[in-house]
Amino acid sequence: MNIRRLGSLKLFSDISTTWRHIQVLVVCFVLFTSILSSGLFVSKLHLKLGDPSPQLVTAPYEKNIEDLKKYYQDQEAAAEAVKPVYTQDEEYLTSISRDLSTAFTALEEAIASDEDKADVLKKLRQVAPFNVLPQEALEGLLDSSLDLLEEKEQKATEVILVNARGKETGAHTPQDVPALRQKIKQDINEASFPDEFKAFLNEFVDAKITQPTLLEDTEATEKLRQNARASVLMESQRYKANQKIVGPGEIVDEKIMQVLVGYGLVENQSPWRSVAGIALIVLASIVTMTFYAHQYRKNVSDISKKLLLIALMMFLVLAMGKAVISLNLGDAEYNAMTGILIPVAWATMTIAILVDVEIAYFSAALLSVFVGLLADPTMSTHSGWLIALIALFGGFIGVHSVSLLSQRSDLARAGLYIAAFNVLTASCIALISGMGISAWLISIGLGIVNGIFSSVLAVGTLHWFETGFGITSAVRLLELSNPNRPLLKRLLMEAPGTYHHSVLVGNLAEAAAEEVQANAILVRVGALYHDIGKLKRPYFFIENQFAQDNPHDKIAPTLSALIITSHIKDGLEMAKEENLPQVLQDIIAQHHGDSVVSFFYHKAMEDNANVPEEAFHYEGPKPQTKEAALVLLADSVEAAVRAMKQPTPGRVEGLVRKIIKDKLNDDQLSQCNLTFQDLDKIATAFVRILSGIFHSRVEYPDMHTKQLPEPGKLEDVREMEQEELAAEGESAEAKGESKTEKADNS
Repeated sequence: MNIRRLGSLKLFSDISTTWRHIQVLVVCFVLFTSILSSGLFVSKLHLKLGDPSPQLVTAPYEKNIEDLKKYYQDQEAAAEAVKPVYTQDEEYLTSISRDLSTAFTALEEAIASDEDKADVLKKLRQVAPFNVLPQEALEGLLDSSLDLLEEKEQKATEVILVNARGKETGAHTPQDVPALRQKIKQDINEASFPDEFKAFLNEFVDAKITQPTLLEDTEATEKLRQNARASVLMESQRYKANQKIVGPGEIVDEKIMQVLVGYGLVENQSPWRSVAGIALIVLASIVTMTFYAHQYRKNVSDISKKLLLIALMMFLVLAMGKAVISLNLGDAEYNAMTGILIPVAWATMTIAILVDVEIAYFSAALLSVFVGLLADPTMSTHSGWLIALIALFGGFIGVHSVSLLSQRSDLARAGLYIAAFNVLTASCIALISGMGISAWLISIGLGIVNGIFSSVLAVGTLHWFETGFGITSAVRLLELSNPNRPLLKRLLMEAPGTYHHSVLVGNLAEAAAEEVQANAILVRVGALYHDIGKLKRPYFFIENQFAQDNPHDKIAPTLSALIITSHIKDGLEMAKEENLPQVLQDIIAQHHGDSVVSFFYHKAMEDNANVPEEAFHYEGPKPQTKEAALVLLADSVEAAVRAMKQPTPGRVEGLVRKIIKDKLNDDQLSQCNLTFQDLDKIATAFVRILSGIFHSRVEYPDMHTKQLPEPGKLEDVREMEQEELAAEGESAEAKGESKTEKADNS
């Protein structure tokens, strides 16, 4: 019954959470769509061509109104005035030349033939155009001289092809073919050809000149027409601010309508179609962002809360953008560029710092689309694309600039990078679009302001977003790692052994975090604070006992275990008093899991074999994240290796892997997402760092007989004595640290 009730409660909780998420998504959809489409519902006149104006309409600001309709008409008129460019149809002209040569060759063979004349005539009539010549003309051709036949062929070819090739005489269209034939026949009849040859050539022209001899060169013609269109100048009229456009009752003609449209004072179509398009874009953006975050960025903690932060950032950017684009710079072209000031980079930098770098890149792409729509909801001008591109590249540079953030001054430097890239992007767009010098200077000035403004906003608002959403940024963690922080300073002064132990644990855990893609900064800072609870009773921990008696020797093992385990609870109380981030409090609470204080447990069993094990457990919980697990492993490994008598590389690696295996078998790593491959990488990183810390040392021989130093050798003797004392101190330290493992079996 209880299990069923718990299952029902869990199902109800899941349904409630899902419903809240849906409500948030719906609110975001409505807000984003409302802001982006608000520009479509400005107060405009509903006038049509030919209607009387219901009121006096004046120019809201100074502007040049171009007569686009006349401009396009003039362009087409100039293009139509261009005559087509023609080239010779070489294939057709070659066929004409070849057919003429074939006819003359047949005539030459007939004249030179020794056959009967009747047979020759019969054979010749099989070749065009001899088949249509009168008998008299054909007999006259056979009586021609062979010596002059080649000359007649050359002359006939020249007359026909010169006329056919000529740009003025050639046939451009099928309608020009009769005129071309007539011109060729005229030239043939005027030439010094015998009558029978004139008849032969006239029949050849009628038979072979049947189509245009010139073809239109469409590419060259179109090029000339484009040049003609480009040479047309646009006529414009300069309207001053408050100048009359149309009076009450006056008919709106084409010219007046063009001025009203140029100022955006009339509404020619319903805005709801554009609103529907914007709504679909917003819906697609919200769905893709949610899907991407949950599907591909599962490693981001508290992703639902962080998606809410992203939605808030986008809303703030769009709200600021709405205010920015309402600025009036005194000129329509300049007003269209005010959207460059929209601080998209501020949002992307904040998202990169507080959420995730890859999600920040995705957000930059979506925001660039949004601000482009905000600047030009109908996408009817190039200004929307200009603002969208600057927002896209500026947002990307902002993310990249803070992806490796190490201090707040990096945010100021990021602003300079964004400003420089905004200048570059605006310059590229100016070159492509042919933007004027003044407009280009305005755009780069706005781009510089955008970069600086974005970094100032990021610096000023980062703390409030961290606090409001309970997110700890890398900047906050780096500030907490300052040794002058109150808790760390107390730890150094009151429990120096614990402080140095924490530093070493941080080194180990950070190296391992880099290998398993965990948050290295969080691990290091968490290691610094993980043992702050020992400040309450530092002398009960062996690393802080300097030539003092061990107080555990005088109390019961159960009490010793209670004191040792209580440093977790004490640390959490101190962390809450100092308002340490929740992620650090989690590491403090989880860095021992629910393991057993084995030293005192076994000591208690020597007195009472039935002593309950529960009294010697840490309260837990077990590590829930990679970072907490890394601190747990580094804490155990550092204490164990420090207590080794002869920490050779082989023995260190064996001990490290044994401790990790023991923690795994003790079920301390079951609730974090570390894999077996991660554990191998962690062990390798630990061994690498520990080999550098606990390296082998030179063993110095004892000096049984001391002799008086020779002159000039006194300094050498002093150095040898100091080295001998240092070696003895290291040996004593190793012995003392072996006690640490027994007393603080972490």
